[in-house]
Parts: sequence; structure tokens; C-alpha cells
Amino acid sequence: MNSPPRLRVYVCTWLALMALLAGTFTLAHFRIGGLNTALGLAIAAVKVLLVGLFFMHLKRASALVAIFAGAALVWIAILFGLSGTDYATRHPSPAPWTAPDGH
Repeated sequence: MNSPPRLRVYVCTWLALMALLAGTFTLAHFRIGGLNTALGLAIAAVKVLLVGLFFMHLKRASALVAIFAGAALVWIAILFGLSGTDYATRHPSPAPWTAPDGH
């Protein structure tokens, strides 16, 4: 069995996650249009990668575990893709509304 990673790996990963958290917080206070969402998702993807590789030990995992982790990512990409397709093809249909009587 592999020996566990050194404490330094965990501390550096944690510091990177805290820096990314600060980046997310800072990004939330700037209005840069559609780039806000893209950068936020990119930062989130890096966080997921760091947590998966170092805290979940996927970097040192067996091939079977890596295959299942990859399959989970493919499955969630399919679900997000289907949700995005559903959202993109809907037409807004507001509910009928009537003004309340002033009586």
C-alpha cells in the first residue's frame, strides 16, 4: 500500500484552495458580464481538481478507482448538458395575471 502524502502536500493544497476562495470572493464583486460566470466555473473546476487529486487521493488511486471517477465526471457532464439543453429550448410563458381590485 502507498504511504500517505506528506503534511506539506495537504497544507499547500489547502493554501491553494484558500487562494481560489479569495479569487471567487473577489470575482463576485466585479461586474464583467458573461466572463464572470466563465471565470467562476473555471475556478470551481480547479477547486474540484485539487480536492479530487489530493484530498480524495485520486492522484495515487488504482486504475479502477480512476475509471469510476472519470465515469462520474462524464455522467455529471451529461446531466448538465441535458439540463442546459432543456433550459435553452424553453420559451418563457408567464402566468396570466390580473390586477387586484381596489375595492
